[in-house]
Amino acid sequence: MRTCEIRFPAFDARSNRPRIRSELVTHHDITDVLLTLRDDTLCVFFRGAPDPVGWARTLSESGFPRPRFAGPRDGASLGGPRDAAA
Repeated sequence: MRTCEIRFPAFDARSNRPRIRSELVTHHDITDVLLTLRDDTLCVFFRGAPDPVGWARTLSESGFPRPRFAGPRDGASLGGPRDAAA
């Protein structure tokens, strides 16, 4: 299992987590989307290779602002997924 953070700058992702989660789990590699300490950031649990472009497209087509993806510790922009066991 791997994780990455999905951030929506200036958007309350916390309140919208159920809708965001229902959109993202249509991607069979995503297993869950959980809250973080930040209102604009959620934690995505997935298997296999990350697909931030596809995930962002799904969310944008559903009316959400375009998100940024990062590993949970480094805060780097896009391409920072990490193994959950790490």
